[in-house]
Amino acid sequence: MASGTDDQGNKAVGYRCPPTATRFKKGRSGNADGRPRRERGLKPIAALVLEEVQRLSGRPKGARVRYTTLEVIVMTLKQLAAAGPVRASKLYMRFVKRYGTQDTAGQKIGYIIIPEALTREEWEARYAPKDDPPQDSNDVA
Repeated sequence: MASGTDDQGNKAVGYRCPPTATRFKKGRSGNADGRPRRERGLKPIAALVLEEVQRLSGRPKGARVRYTTLEVIVMTLKQLAAAGPVRASKLYMRFVKRYGTQDTAGQKIGYIIIPEALTREEWEARYAPKDDPPQDSNDVA
C-alpha cells in the first residue's frame, strides 16, 4: 500500500517508515550528546601552529626547503645567539640545556635481524662462534 497503511489500518513498516517503537520521541534529539566540541586550549593551538610546514626561499640548490615553524624558530634563535644579543644567547642556552643537542655522530647504530624463531640451544648451535678468536701475531710465543 502506497499510503503507508495496510488493509487493517496498521501503519506499514519498511523503507523510510521505521516501527513506531523505535522512532525518535517527540521533543527529543536523535543525537542527544551531539557532536563533540573541538578542543580549543593553548596546547592544541600551539601544536597546530608549530607543526605547520614553512617553505624557505633563498636556500642553496639541493638544500632542504621545507621546515616546521618550530624548526624555523629554533634556527632563528640560534642565529641571533651567534650574532651577539645576550638575551638571545641566554634563551638559546636554556633551550639547549632543557632539550639537549642531537649528537649522533659518536653513536653506533645497528640492526638485529632475526630470520626465524629458534630456541636458545638452536640459536647457539647455529650462530655462536665456532672457533676461538684469532690471536695477535705479537702474542705468539
